[in-house]
Amino acid sequence: MTIAAAGWWALTDADTYYPDDLPEDWRLGYFANDYAAVYLPACAWGNQRIETIGQWAGDVNEAFRFFLEQPQADAPAGMTSAGMTPPAMAAALGQRLGGWVRWHAEGIGTLLRPDAATSAPAGRAVACPQALVPDLRAGARWLRAQAAAAFTLVILTRPTSTQLANWRQMQQLLGLAER
Repeated sequence: MTIAAAGWWALTDADTYYPDDLPEDWRLGYFANDYAAVYLPACAWGNQRIETIGQWAGDVNEAFRFFLEQPQADAPAGMTSAGMTPPAMAAALGQRLGGWVRWHAEGIGTLLRPDAATSAPAGRAVACPQALVPDLRAGARWLRAQAAAAFTLVILTRPTSTQLANWRQMQQLLGLAER
């Protein structure tokens, strides 16, 4: 099981989590020192330049993983105007790519292996219901229920840095090891 925030820039308390004098382009590295993974919706990576993606891979430690939303087949043509197709993204991130998320229902998706966006399922992805993020007791019950899958990516949308840290600690206390 891996717990990831939906974007390192999207922490609710980003203004206080990141030091005031930290340059914007150093935020990912700062985030990666505290957390093991991040989920990026297709709109966050689809228009990036290959150099930017290469920089992202270089800004994080070897264990850090990016989980990326697989673009919809009917996505606007402009989404990949910078050339960021899934194969280009996989090549740019290399070993830092943890997998692709193909959403098929509200908050429930299939986690695909990192080698290609069309590969075999590696597990599942679930978006944590927003009401559970601050409620650790209810969150623990929900997290245990998610552990039934062989591998689960749990995505927290707009958590505070403290909530994200609490969820990772709760995961460890419940014995739901991160992969």
